[in-house]
Amino acid sequence: MFEGYPEVVGTSARPAGFAVEAGLVPDQRREVKFGAPAPVPALRAVDRRQAVHRTILVVDVEGFGNPQRTNRDQVAVRGGLYRALQVAFEAAGISWDDCDVEDRGDGVFVLAGADVPKAAFVESLPRALATALRRHNRTHLAPERVRLRMALHAGEITYDDFGVTAKSINLAFRLLDAPPLKAALADSPGVLALIVSSWFFTEVVRHSPIEDASTYRHADVTVKESAVRAWICLPDHPYAPEDAPVPPRAASVPRLPARPRSFTGRTRELAELTKVSPGAGPVIAIVGMGGIGKTWLALQWAHENAGRFPDGQLYVNLHGFDPSGAPVEPVEAIRGFLDALRLPPGSIPLDAEGQAALYRDTVADRRMLIVLDNARDSVQVAALLPDSPGCTVVITSRNQLTGLLTTHDARSLTLDVLDAPEARELLAKRLGPERAETERAAVDELVTHCAGLPLALGIVAAYAATYADLPLASLAAELGEASARLDALDGGELTSNLRAALSWSYDALEPEAAHVFRLLGVAPGPAVGLPAIAVLTGLPAGRVTALVRQLENAHLVQRQGSPRYRMHDLVRLYAGERAAETPSGGTPALRRLVGFYIHASFAGERLLYPHRKPIDVGDRPGRFATPDFADDAAILAWFDTEHAGLLAAQQAAVRHDWPELVWQLAWTMHGYLLRRGHLHEQLTTWGVALAAAEQLDDPELEGHAHRLLGQAYARAGLRAEAASHLHRALGLARETGDAHGEARAYHDLTWVWRKLDDRLALDYADLALRLFRTLDNPVWEGEALSMIGWFQALLGDFRQSRASCEEALALFVRYGNRQGQAVTLDCLGYIEHHCGRHDRALVRFRESLALCRNLGATYYEADTLDHLARTHAALGQHAQARRAWLRALALSRAQHRSADANRIARQLADLDDPLDSRRHAADHGDCGARSTA
Repeated sequence: MFEGYPEVVGTSARPAGFAVEAGLVPDQRREVKFGAPAPVPALRAVDRRQAVHRTILVVDVEGFGNPQRTNRDQVAVRGGLYRALQVAFEAAGISWDDCDVEDRGDGVFVLAGADVPKAAFVESLPRALATALRRHNRTHLAPERVRLRMALHAGEITYDDFGVTAKSINLAFRLLDAPPLKAALADSPGVLALIVSSWFFTEVVRHSPIEDASTYRHADVTVKESAVRAWICLPDHPYAPEDAPVPPRAASVPRLPARPRSFTGRTRELAELTKVSPGAGPVIAIVGMGGIGKTWLALQWAHENAGRFPDGQLYVNLHGFDPSGAPVEPVEAIRGFLDALRLPPGSIPLDAEGQAALYRDTVADRRMLIVLDNARDSVQVAALLPDSPGCTVVITSRNQLTGLLTTHDARSLTLDVLDAPEARELLAKRLGPERAETERAAVDELVTHCAGLPLALGIVAAYAATYADLPLASLAAELGEASARLDALDGGELTSNLRAALSWSYDALEPEAAHVFRLLGVAPGPAVGLPAIAVLTGLPAGRVTALVRQLENAHLVQRQGSPRYRMHDLVRLYAGERAAETPSGGTPALRRLVGFYIHASFAGERLLYPHRKPIDVGDRPGRFATPDFADDAAILAWFDTEHAGLLAAQQAAVRHDWPELVWQLAWTMHGYLLRRGHLHEQLTTWGVALAAAEQLDDPELEGHAHRLLGQAYARAGLRAEAASHLHRALGLARETGDAHGEARAYHDLTWVWRKLDDRLALDYADLALRLFRTLDNPVWEGEALSMIGWFQALLGDFRQSRASCEEALALFVRYGNRQGQAVTLDCLGYIEHHCGRHDRALVRFRESLALCRNLGATYYEADTLDHLARTHAALGQHAQARRAWLRALALSRAQHRSADANRIARQLADLDDPLDSRRHAADHGDCGARSTA
């Protein structure tokens, strides 16, 4: 959500009926004619804040005021309109309740939330709305049927004492009243005509992998003082794509470099370029990092589509990022074009302005392709853009060329790295198919090390071709040394040296942006969020945003998520090299970032498990704020986003010999990994944490590490390893006088003996209970009681088991431990199931399942779904059992619980066999994790 977004919806403090009285939802009691916006009471209490960028949607009912419609007809139309809108918004994944909605009598005005993806408004919403309208029309008489005009725009809006105001809103209403849109709906057999602004078409429709931009028709809209171009489509009766063949024409002017011999892949990107119609005068910018293959793509497409441009092609390399630092001036490029067009020298003016005018006049009536390669910025290419609607311009650049996108209606195509099959095919073309097949394993290694970067693959292939006797495995081994990888990717010439190629982009950065780039080279994890970048660099968040945008425009980083940034592996190596050249080598920044991860995850962990014994994580290593978590869902969402970075941060701490940080990260991640069922990551994090504790020579920390590593081994079914670590933890707890650690070790030892000796496991649970009661910790007392109740149930003592579980449940409810409630409710469901009270069992399982899902506790959810399915099977409800087992199977596989997954798969296979169904229903199996921390 953008900063400054006025929160006018969704607060819990509003009185009943507030939404209607505030005008946020339609009030069917009144009718307002479509006209000037009325004041919106909901917005009067909102502070005036900075303008925010919002999606604007307005709809109008065709012929709403037709005299044939009675008041009753109009009420039915409005009801159908709102029902259709709400159904369509839900189908498109857009929250209707989170939008600002204003009723206009015969239409509706909607402001979407700033965080709602704009693509949904063209990819999903129009078709869903058309479907909902047709459904309404099928059940209503003609005067009550609905056909809609709909307009889409996006732009900055502001709030004042009377509501919302902005030129962007005015434009949306102008588009809705456009005569071409009214004519399009009138001529269509469908129920919906959509018009989108030029901005929305360029920025959203053209970039959509789903929406077909060629089914839109441009329209010149003149309403009141507005004269703009827009685009119309008919979602339920689309126009045919505009792809008519271009007739041949003489006077070809071929000026393209040769087609790249080793070009491979890029099928989707070639198709995107091919959608461009030569008659529409488009400008398309192919953008991406250095070495990604922008020029290759442009030339390959140009050669493949030469027939679409009968008047020829023009090409210029603008040298925007060459090491010379001297990009080609526009006047120089234009003079080259005039020479390529074979104009008589005497006809060419001497002044630059005259030459530019002659260039435009010459191409004005031609259908040509103009390739502007390696542009530095929008200013460099703006003077080279023709006015002719018959010319197509393809630009390549490492920068985003935002100026072109906004002022010249340009379309952007961002290149990513090649996927593994495409990279392998490229190497095979250069090496020869026989060599590539003979040394296939080495080729796979080379593909991995080059990370899909075409320049890197080309350098490797050229090197291997030069030294044909050198085994590819030797080259792969050389590239495998990450510290030397950039040296290995050196073709001996400046243009084929990856380090040089990256340096050209780096040298173009301003000093602060270069500082951020270097430090991102030492940041752990596949992607980094803006708060983490601010901590890493020590810069204010607002400044970081601007600097990262510079790096993104230079394609040295790529945006991923909201908002997170990643680097290509080879770019990261280069950035790390540049960081190593600084006096600190980036080490203090890295330690500061690891400290941020520890404090942020500690804050989340304490909210997830407030009754868990805390640790001391020390003072914050810098001035930064930890995330503000509203609830468990927000905490888990943060961990879901950051946990790869947290794991990488722990490994970075290992490499830098920071044992205290290694241990702290294991502890702060533990609750999240437990709740999400990441068993293998628990084993990894506590394995290195144990080594760190031993290095610190701290028996208490070592005891904790042994216990939690033992717990992870037990969850993974590795009983011998679990027993070894847990008994070591028990011994260390006794040596250090840690009664809590001793009780927890007894508690976790129940895992080792479950299903092998349930009586011994019950004894361990009883020992844990006695110790917890001496510590005056009711939640842990409830934990032990719940475990005791479980093993009592396994031993068939259902009366005592129910008493233990109900006592535990009362403690969990009293002290607000919802995860303990979920586990205990599952156990009570087990008891009811085995006592033959299946209806009561279903109630308990569903209560447990609701809590698991509310908590995001997917590990426990898998167990409860399994138990729920067994009860459904016992009742002969096979369809419900199948659904529950399929979900449990998916979760178990995702959590790498192979034994549970195999068992559930067998249960599904046997579900249709009545005998096997009764057997599985009777044997409830294992309850999985009985611990809540």
